[in-house]
Amino acid sequence: MRKQLWIGLLLGVIAYVTCGASAQSQALPGNTQKTARIALAQEFVRELEVLYRLQETAKKEFAEDSSGAGKLTTGIRVGTRTLFEMNDSINRLSVINVDSRWAEFRDALKKLHQERIVLVYEMNQTSKTLLAGPEPDVNYGKLTARAPEITAQVEQIDKIIFTIAKAMFFALVDDDRLGADGKLHYLILTKKDRTSMVQQIDKIFGPTLEDENASRIVSSAWVIKYGLTRPNYKAADEL
Repeated sequence: MRKQLWIGLLLGVIAYVTCGASAQSQALPGNTQKTARIALAQEFVRELEVLYRLQETAKKEFAEDSSGAGKLTTGIRVGTRTLFEMNDSINRLSVINVDSRWAEFRDALKKLHQERIVLVYEMNQTSKTLLAGPEPDVNYGKLTARAPEITAQVEQIDKIIFTIAKAMFFALVDDDRLGADGKLHYLILTKKDRTSMVQQIDKIFGPTLEDENASRIVSSAWVIKYGLTRPNYKAADEL
């Protein structure tokens, strides 16, 4: 990961909050950028669901066959699903035409998905090599030692997604509409869309949202829900 990129993202969030502290949605009529920002936030929530489902399915399938060969086979299966999903997410993000400020976050997500693809592909290849049996000139010790490094790198990706979630909520805040106190108190979502997004998050993640030991992916969804349910933010169609 490029440390400078993530520092830049964090500084961007801080600056945005300080200053202001999908196309099918009902955003303010005629404002294509706000519609695109809603689409970006909706896609972010969809991607959190995808990652959450992948992780939950992996837990279940690993528990079903705890043998060495079973774990390797399950790893390949889970990894292949992940490759398909991450490519799909990259393609979905690529057609969301947000402006430069939010394009930075969109492109950061794409880079994270690409990074996950590289790591998962490497893990798949390692599992295939181990399943194939002894071969000359293969350093099996090195392959085995690399596995925990890959796991840690994937965990770091999830951690960065959690950081991005803190910024992604502000894509839904209307920076063109100030309250009487000169601060931002309105969302670009209508009341209906706001309720719909909260209900969607509740349906996907359920009680895990309140789990203090929840994964970074679940915690990212909690961040979005928390912002949407704060009483100091009104929907776009509220007075």
